[in-house]
Amino acid sequence: MSEKRGNIMRKNLIPAPMASDMRAVGRRASLVGAAICAALVGAGVKATRLATVEHEAYAEQGNRQQLRSFKLAASRGEIVDRDFMTLAVDDRVHKIAINPRLVRARGAEEALVEAVLEIEPDESADYLREEIAKDKAYRLLRLPLSDAQVKALQSKGIPGVSFEPSTARVYPRGLLASHVLGRVGAQGSGTAGVELGLDMQLRGREALSPAYFAAGKKLLVDGVPDPGVARGDTVVLTIDSQIQAMVEEEINTLVRQWKPAGTSILVLDPRNGEILAMANRPTYDPNHPVERAHQTQNLAVQAAYEPGSTLKAVTVAAALELGAVRENETFYCEKGRWKYTPRNTIHDAHPAEWLTVTEILAASSNICTTKIADRLGKQTLSKWVKKFHFGERPGVQLPGATAGILAPPEKWSDIQMANISFGQGMAASPLQVTAAFAALANDGVYHDPTVVQKILDARGGSVWEHAPEGERLVRSATAKTVMRMLEDVVHTDLGTGENAHVDGYRVAGKTSTAQKAGTRGYADGMYYSSFIGALPARAPRVVILVSVDLPEGAHYGGDVAAPSFARLGAQIMTHLGVPRDDGKTPPPPKPVVVAAKEMAVELGVLADIDVEPSLPGERGSGTADKPRVTTGLPDFTGMTLAQALDLAGRAHVELRAVGSGVAVSQDVPPGPVESGRVVQVVFAPKK
Repeated sequence: MSEKRGNIMRKNLIPAPMASDMRAVGRRASLVGAAICAALVGAGVKATRLATVEHEAYAEQGNRQQLRSFKLAASRGEIVDRDFMTLAVDDRVHKIAINPRLVRARGAEEALVEAVLEIEPDESADYLREEIAKDKAYRLLRLPLSDAQVKALQSKGIPGVSFEPSTARVYPRGLLASHVLGRVGAQGSGTAGVELGLDMQLRGREALSPAYFAAGKKLLVDGVPDPGVARGDTVVLTIDSQIQAMVEEEINTLVRQWKPAGTSILVLDPRNGEILAMANRPTYDPNHPVERAHQTQNLAVQAAYEPGSTLKAVTVAAALELGAVRENETFYCEKGRWKYTPRNTIHDAHPAEWLTVTEILAASSNICTTKIADRLGKQTLSKWVKKFHFGERPGVQLPGATAGILAPPEKWSDIQMANISFGQGMAASPLQVTAAFAALANDGVYHDPTVVQKILDARGGSVWEHAPEGERLVRSATAKTVMRMLEDVVHTDLGTGENAHVDGYRVAGKTSTAQKAGTRGYADGMYYSSFIGALPARAPRVVILVSVDLPEGAHYGGDVAAPSFARLGAQIMTHLGVPRDDGKTPPPPKPVVVAAKEMAVELGVLADIDVEPSLPGERGSGTADKPRVTTGLPDFTGMTLAQALDLAGRAHVELRAVGSGVAVSQDVPPGPVESGRVVQVVFAPKK
């Protein structure tokens, strides 16, 4: 009873809802709903205003915050030889990024140095320690790494080390034509050779495309830029890599035998001025830092020396062209000693009495050449020397080409005119001498020497192409007469160039033994020896110049330079398939190794063209032999020569190429072989 009474009392304490309270709730609900509607209307009005009136301002603000340019980095164009074998190319590599503070905090300094030196022994330990010691959170090391090297370094687990993709300029043939190619500096610009001379054409341009960036992602508005827009032009050289390899091998032989201070060999096609090969010693590998600045000097175009007896051909050509002498006219050569002025006596290395003009060239008589020059006089001789483009820079695409030295005739003394008639008292580069001689070999027509055949854009279209414009210097009859005379230099007992004889071919050439100038006149025992010649003599395909600075053990051009000419001439004639003058069938071409740089690095001294013999005071660039390991020999069938060489380098085998085109067979089947195995691959034109 009491419990029931308690429940009734509790119910009485809760007041019943009144009608006025219900109305209050309704009013509040209406107010809230009105507020929400007002907010929605306001939002709509604001959205409409943003979409119409203020759209452009906010769109511009949004673009400033999110729309940026996607940059496609410039890619440097390739340099290839006349057969499109790659000689210089941009390669994808990796760079080491370090956090020096983290490396030091974890005590990993020496571990990092040891790990880097393990994969690249040529890197400087001092440089690495200097970078690690810097109070920075980010440093990008200069060392480029391959994919395999990155994996090797990653396996060390060194803290504070990461990797970033990059590009590096790679010269897959190492030393081959290094002075022609030049190199690229740290800033990506050419610093020597064609890399510098045609830097604007090679470097390419950055390609930009608009893109929205947000949350670490990007949306390209116009799609990915065409890589061809950013890629530089392809430069096609006149260089024939096979001939260049022959020249590199021969110049190494020459250095080993005569130990000169420097030497150059040039091979030029006289019909169009195209340089087929150019090599110098000292030299360098553009893939690596240069130890001494003079290694990068292209002696063939930058060095100026007294051309010596080579210029006698120019003196005789001028006299014949003007009718000042006749081919069979005789001159008295004073038995090898002639007091030309009261203070000056001219000497001949081979004393003689009466000689015809042809014999004067064969015996290389200074005395009789001077007598021929006397008939011309200073002004006329100077005019003709200039006409053969001495004293002016040759129009070649290589920077630093010298103009040589040729004083104006009004400053010539009597003895200086005599000296210039036989190539002393003036200076010229090997390239100037070669181009001048080539004019005589080309029926008297001069062509500016060129090392570039054509330039192609990223799509293969022609940007520029060499179109030789010949300049006639002498009549065809005069040029043929001089060349016929120069055959006697090589093919007669009187001639000084008998060592330049090439079996099966007639050679027209000239020896030169120029005494070098010292502080007081000419220095005893210091000579610049050379031989220049054209073959076949009656229809020249090449002009070859071999020049040697300060040879040891001998100094006559016929002894020092002529044998190299003969060996090269025989190889080049076979390579070019030039019919022999004696009608016999030439031997089959000898395979020439055009080694890839990677092969030389791995195999040490197997590839002759990548091993530079030491010059006096120089350290050779050859490396020690490494232990042989088993490697996998690939199937080269269907590959181009460039592709096969690159793959052979990675497989650590030596490729000997025969023919041209695409690979059709190989003498060692694919599969496991010993590292360093020589594999002959036959190439044939693609059908």
